Amino acid sequence: MRVSLRRAAKFTAIVIVVIFTNFLISYEVSQKLDDRRSERGDTEDRVNNGRAEVQVDTASLGEPVDIRQKDQKINLGRNRDSELRRMMLAKERNNLTTSNNVRITANGLDQKSVSSGDKNRKTELSDIFISVKTTQRNHKSRLRILLDTWILLARDQTHIFTDADDPEISHDKGVHVVNTNCLPTHSRQALCCKMAIEYDSFLESKKRWFCHVDDDTYVNIPQLVKLVKKYDHTQDWYLGKPSLARPIEMIDRKHKGQKIAFWFATGGAGFCISRSLALKMMPHASGGRFMTVGETIRLPDDCTIGYIISHLLKKELTIVNEFHSHLESLKIVKSKDMENQITYSYNKANVVHVSGFTDENDPSRIRSLHCFLFPTFRECKDIDSNS
Repeated sequence: MRVSLRRAAKFTAIVIVVIFTNFLISYEVSQKLDDRRSERGDTEDRVNNGRAEVQVDTASLGEPVDIRQKDQKINLGRNRDSELRRMMLAKERNNLTTSNNVRITANGLDQKSVSSGDKNRKTELSDIFISVKTTQRNHKSRLRILLDTWILLARDQTHIFTDADDPEISHDKGVHVVNTNCLPTHSRQALCCKMAIEYDSFLESKKRWFCHVDDDTYVNIPQLVKLVKKYDHTQDWYLGKPSLARPIEMIDRKHKGQKIAFWFATGGAGFCISRSLALKMMPHASGGRFMTVGETIRLPDDCTIGYIISHLLKKELTIVNEFHSHLESLKIVKSKDMENQITYSYNKANVVHVSGFTDENDPSRIRSLHCFLFPTFRECKDIDSNS
């Protein structure tokens, strides 16, 4: 009996020692793991602190979408490239210094951080990002005319956004052509898709001004430069001309029985947005969010631009009467005033009047208008003004 008790006591002691030893080993391992986690946490904190200034809070806006489409379907998935682009643009939007040493703050571009050299430098043609929205079926009938006239004066600054590859256009030296892969239609989705890519492309360009026109629009380049020189790109400017006599109205989907009213600049006449204002649009427009807003309000691209700027951001449209769309009577523009206008668009029944040219040799009047404004331009020799 004694032997049994003695053996039991020894066995119990051994068990206690083993348990205690295991406890010490586990505790030491746990401490080491905690130390490693702490070190990793510190590293992540340092990384996150470095990134904190370049992140945009988009919780209430939804995820960015891929605004490029394939097989004529809108791809709403987010891919790696669009995410990298979003982060790069967010970096500029929030805290970093641009190539011109202009600090971006939550309220736009900080005047205090603008270097004296850049602040005193006047805006030039090279500071303007001119985007032309078109579609494949209009390449020969509309875009070719623009390529032969005013785009020749601003090849490096003009970017053509279309929906199909066209070797003939792509081979034009110096012409920037972007195949958006958007739907080749005039639907709201297709228009907003192209505008979304135009907007993101402008942000990536780092230029001061974003000026958009359609493929039925003539741009008087010298007057466009003269216009934006009057305004400070580090301030919020939305320049254009509405085609309506009063603000557009729509149902407020968040508040039943109420309406929303806002001004927008007609896309056909063209409009210009300063970089400061374009950066403030990012939470609503970058990374494909522009398409989401367009679908939400169910309005085309130029109306969506106005909705974001005039309604969401509460920035007023500055009306520039020298922008002209085919929604107004172009025949009332007198010859003596033509050189002072900035844009003209057209349709079959409404064109600017230029003496000496007819529907047969120049139905759009763009070639004749270009040669009226720039009579010594070499391309004008191809136009028979005696027809």
